[in-house]
Amino acid sequence: MTMLNFKALICLVFTLWSMALRADIEATGTGLAITEQQAVALFYQRNLGLIAANFNIEDAQAQEVIAAAIPNPVFSFTISSLNPNMFRQQYSNTPLPAISPQIQQLIETAGKRRLRIESSGLATEAVNFDLKDTVRVLTNAVRRSYYSLLLAQKMAKVAADNFERYREILRVNNIRLKVGDISATDFTRIEVESLKAQGDQDQAKTALNQARADLLLLLGWPENSLEISAVEAWPEANPGIAKAGQDQLAEQALERRPDLQAARVRIEQAGKMLTLANRLAIPDVTVSAFYQRDPGNFFTDSGGVGVSVPLPLFYRQEGEISRARVGLSSAELVLKQTEQGVRAEVMKALSAWQSADAIAQRFETAVVKRIEMLRKAQEIAYQKGAVGLLDLIDAERNYKAMMLDYYTALANRSNAWADLLMAYGEEVKL
Repeated sequence: MTMLNFKALICLVFTLWSMALRADIEATGTGLAITEQQAVALFYQRNLGLIAANFNIEDAQAQEVIAAAIPNPVFSFTISSLNPNMFRQQYSNTPLPAISPQIQQLIETAGKRRLRIESSGLATEAVNFDLKDTVRVLTNAVRRSYYSLLLAQKMAKVAADNFERYREILRVNNIRLKVGDISATDFTRIEVESLKAQGDQDQAKTALNQARADLLLLLGWPENSLEISAVEAWPEANPGIAKAGQDQLAEQALERRPDLQAARVRIEQAGKMLTLANRLAIPDVTVSAFYQRDPGNFFTDSGGVGVSVPLPLFYRQEGEISRARVGLSSAELVLKQTEQGVRAEVMKALSAWQSADAIAQRFETAVVKRIEMLRKAQEIAYQKGAVGLLDLIDAERNYKAMMLDYYTALANRSNAWADLLMAYGEEVKL
C-alpha cells in the first residue's frame, strides 16, 4: 500500500467511525459504551500526537520536490562601451553603447540529480514506516488505557455490590437488634464494615473517573466524553500468535515491524547518499550562450557560446564522502540494534503474556466459582446460626479481595497481550 493510500484509508475509516459514534450518542442522548476498536478509531482521528506525526510525511514530500528540482538558468544583461559624450548633441556621431544579453545553465553530471531523487524517495518511504511505527506504539497506549478503564469499571462494580450487600446485612441485623437476636457490639461491627464498604465504593468511583480521564486524553476528548465507558469485554488471544513459538514470533516480528522496515530503508538511502558523495567529485558543467550588439565595432552583431568546468585540483569532496560513509555505518548499526531490541521485546512480551494467561486461567477454572459458593455458604450458615458474625465478615472480605485479584489478573493478561501485539508488530484492523 502506498503512503497516500495508507493515509486516505485511515482518514476514511476513522471518519466513518466518528459519524457512527456521533449518531449513536445523539440517538441515545446519554453516554456511550465504546469497544476497544472504536476507542482506537477515535484515537486515530483525534490524537494530536498522531496528527503531528503526519507533518513529517508532508515535510518528506516537500524534500522530494526540492531534490527533483532542475537548476534554474541564469540570465545576465551587460551594457558596455559607455561614453559620457554619447548623449550630447554636438557628439551625435558617437556610437551607442554595446549590449550583451547572456544566459547560463548548470548541467549536473554523473547522475547526481537522479541519486538525489532516489534518496529523497527512500526518505519519504522511511518516514511512512515511522508513522506506522508511531501508530503501533500509540495503539498500545490506547489499548492499555482502555483496559485500565475496564478494570476500574469492574472494581467499581465490585465495590458497589459489596456496599449494597452490607446495606442489606445491616438492614436485616437492625431488625434482629430490635428483637434482641444480636448484640449491639455485633451490630456496630456490621456498621463499621458497611462504612468501610462505602469508603471503598467512593475510592473506586474516583479511580474510575481517573481512568476515564486518561483514556479521554488520548482520544482528544470527543463529544459527550464525560459519559463514555468501556464495553465489558476482555480481548481474546489470536491462536496464531498465542500458540506460536518464541523463535517463530521473533522471525515474524523482524519481517513485520515498521521500525525495522524504516531502518532497512534508511540503509539503502545512506548507500545512495554515499554514491552521491562520490559523484560530487565529478565536476558539473555550466553552458553559456550570449548575443552582443556593438554599434562601435566592425561586426555590429555577434554571439558566442561557452563552457565552464571547475577543476577539482585541491579538494575532491573527501569530507562529504567520509561523512556519508559514517552515515551508512550508523544506519547499519541502528538496524542491528533494532533487530536485537525486537528479539528481546518479543521474548519478554511472550513470557509475560504466558505467565499472565496462566494466572487468569487458574482464577477462571478454580477460584472464582469456588469463592462465590463459599460466600453463599457462609451467608446461609450465618442466617441459620451455624457461624458467627466474624466468619460472615471474613467471607465477604475474602470474596471482595478475590474478585479484585481476579479482575486485576484479567487486566494484566490484557495488557500483556497488547504488549505482545506491539512487539509482534500486528497492524490494527478495524
